[in-house]
Amino acid sequence: MSTTARPATPSAPRRRLTVEDRRQELIAAALELFSDRPADEITLDDVAARAGVSRALAYRYFGTRAEIYVAAMRSAADEMLALLDPSHDADPLTRLVEAIRLFFEFAEAHATGFQALLSGHPGARAGTVGAIVEEVRGALFDRLVEGMGRRQVSAELRLALRSWIAAAEAAALDWLTNRDLPRRAVEDFLLSQLYAALTVAATGDREVAQFLEGLQ
Repeated sequence: MSTTARPATPSAPRRRLTVEDRRQELIAAALELFSDRPADEITLDDVAARAGVSRALAYRYFGTRAEIYVAAMRSAADEMLALLDPSHDADPLTRLVEAIRLFFEFAEAHATGFQALLSGHPGARAGTVGAIVEEVRGALFDRLVEGMGRRQVSAELRLALRSWIAAAEAAALDWLTNRDLPRRAVEDFLLSQLYAALTVAATGDREVAQFLEGLQ
């Protein structure tokens, strides 16, 4: 009994990525790796393997590990900066709460980028990447100042806000690692911390004291 061989079904052609799409694919793979391990332990070969592309192709887009590290951190920072674009149509307390919510919204939605950006190897945080991290911190600082309706920032307020930002980063990284508290509980905790920091600053800054009085 003879059988007639069926013609092979052609496989769907692999979609050809644009230069920018391929670049973003490599950056996404790099962000995943940089969020798991220190930057100096990652090679461009690792990034190529994670993205599923050849070593030669990865090197065509990024000549060195340093280049893709900077590009990955820039990508993560740009997404966060876009979220922190301030809104001016709410009362001060709502704006402060919104700033905290957006900070954690980004941390959760873009966990790999956030962790890579803020928990990278200290040696990789100098130079260009260090400037990117400071840009993100500066944007959050400005969002908080704007939320308070301030134009001038006293030494007391600057110290309170910068200390709080460091605490917020640590809390977000801890939460992303452990996830043993509801996100809202962590946000409320940080709001209480911010209020406490502003209360201390208010002892030397009458405008901060007036701001806190207006919240009651």
